[in-house]
Amino acid sequence: MTLTAAIQSAISSLNSINTAVNVTSQNVANATNQDYNAQDAIFSDITNGGVRIAEIVRRVNVGLRNELLGEVNTAAASSARNEAYELIEQLTGTLTGQTPLTDAIEEFRSAWKAFEAAPENDAARTDVVLLGQSVAIEIQRLSDGLDVIERQIRTDLRDTVADVNDALAEIERLNDTIINEKAAFRPIADLENLRDAEILKVAEVFDIQVLAKADGSVAVYTTTGLDLVDASASVFTFNEADFTLTKTGSASTDLSNQLTDGKLAAQINLLRTDGTSLQSTQNGVAPIQKLRNQLDELAFSFVDVSVAQARGTQPVLSDTDITTLTGVDAGDVITINVGGSDQTVTVGANQTAASLVAALDALTNVDARIDANGQVVIMSNAGALTITDPDGAAAGLGIVSSSPQTFAQNVAVSFARAYQNEIATGSTALTATTDLVATTGLTDPSTFTVTAAGAGATTITIGTGAGEAQTAGDLIAALNDVEGVRAELNANGFLEISSAEGSLVITDGANTPLASLGFITSGGVAVLEGTPNSGEAARFFEAETGTTPGDVSRVNFRVNDTLTANAEEVKLLVGSRVLTSLNSEARAIVGAGVNIQSEDYTGLASGILVEITRQGEVATRQSIRSETLRDNLFQALRDEVGVNVDEELARLTVLQNSFAATARVLSVVDDLFGTLETIVQ
Repeated sequence: MTLTAAIQSAISSLNSINTAVNVTSQNVANATNQDYNAQDAIFSDITNGGVRIAEIVRRVNVGLRNELLGEVNTAAASSARNEAYELIEQLTGTLTGQTPLTDAIEEFRSAWKAFEAAPENDAARTDVVLLGQSVAIEIQRLSDGLDVIERQIRTDLRDTVADVNDALAEIERLNDTIINEKAAFRPIADLENLRDAEILKVAEVFDIQVLAKADGSVAVYTTTGLDLVDASASVFTFNEADFTLTKTGSASTDLSNQLTDGKLAAQINLLRTDGTSLQSTQNGVAPIQKLRNQLDELAFSFVDVSVAQARGTQPVLSDTDITTLTGVDAGDVITINVGGSDQTVTVGANQTAASLVAALDALTNVDARIDANGQVVIMSNAGALTITDPDGAAAGLGIVSSSPQTFAQNVAVSFARAYQNEIATGSTALTATTDLVATTGLTDPSTFTVTAAGAGATTITIGTGAGEAQTAGDLIAALNDVEGVRAELNANGFLEISSAEGSLVITDGANTPLASLGFITSGGVAVLEGTPNSGEAARFFEAETGTTPGDVSRVNFRVNDTLTANAEEVKLLVGSRVLTSLNSEARAIVGAGVNIQSEDYTGLASGILVEITRQGEVATRQSIRSETLRDNLFQALRDEVGVNVDEELARLTVLQNSFAATARVLSVVDDLFGTLETIVQ
């Protein structure tokens, strides 16, 4: 090797070592930067001697990175769900072990117990009203709090869409810059680090896959094939009005069903209100609406006066055309019997669920509603509910599974019926087959009249003639055909005639049959238990003005305003019946993620809160597990591609020694040139 070649070789080595030192120094300087991938200077030999830096490369591990992207997505979704459940639990109190809803109902029951013991005590009467208000206020507080949580999640969702759009646009910009820099043979490692950070942001929102291209750019797609960044960045829009996700370049009117997981999918699921989501048992699906529905049903249970119910399983909206449901056709007939005569409803062409409910509601002693879960509920206010479904319409709504199907009376009366009921009870033991004329001494025919809820009087005739009630069963059926009136034989076989609608009047007529049946009368009118005295409120709970009890929900449920305004007082002699209804474990809430059966009112509230706690615990476990996996994968990737200071310092030592050796070569060559110069002189 000539001296000139030696100099050139040494100079190239010094330059290369200097570049390698700069790379290593940059690595050390970014040792704590979690978005920085360490870089390596790659040496290569020069043909005529010496070395050069062939390229500076980033350390990468594609397999670990892809695993990390998937777990980042899962962790972001789990975190969003967990945060939502924490907000809900903070609202309900379960996060800190408090249960204000169940406490309010339990204190309400205790107030009635005190009132039962001392009904004349003014303080006891006042406490019943005040603690009833506490129940209504707590339900409304929870409802208002859910509105706040929903608004927060909607704000977070808008931020998520904006942030992911920004990240996608930044990836597109960095792609363009990397392509240009690479084509100009300039380093791109720092740009790739910046792009990786943006890709991680996108991975929180979408479950993605990243495809590297030869020009240095990357394409980003969801695992379902939705393009996010390729030739250009997609821009997403979430329409809160119709709850749809769209993006530029896509003909689809809603892409939300293509989201498998991630923060955006989690936030959308948290806000869902559709029937399918309400039936779902998956954690994080419609928890806000489910709790709203449960509160609606809890509020309704306090005003419900029905004695038997048939509940559908097919979710509908009020404007759903029920003839589009499987098995439901125009002309189908549904027959309803509530202990009296058969009554029918015929399905009309393009009939909506709301109009069907209205038609059912118009039947005597039948109430119907679309409950908070979107299910059609048929209720009897008289006797057991029998539905005959020859054409399959009721089955199509999920109300019956056979025809005819009988739904037995509740084993205990509801709070509203216990408070509102006006009852007249006979003292003659009967069975359904008892011949009233032959065995009770009634004169054929005998008559009495009955009226309820301010309607006109209906004449009931006992006798052997056509259309007359000959047996006790016939008499009960005739009474149950009167709107607002319920008749049954109690446990002693005595005839009870009652109404929860108010203004019940039973007046003896020809041949005084009421006396023969053992009813106590005064001036020919049956003596009632539970009739409000002057200044006593006929109802305790109600809907706000302008709505019917059937429309009661969490937002309009309240104590009768005549009670809260002290215009009326609590009925004096209903404490025992009301307390029995509050203690009875015969209540249920079914749907919206819960199946609470055979509970008292406190148990209903407790069941709602227990389910919230259970779902919250599931969300927390999932969040901890996914975040741990994400953090472990992130650390494993950092161990692979991040900066190891010890290794970098050792590399600096090697480079320092190499630099010293190369400098020594230059020094020797310089000495040789000096010697040659002396010889020549």
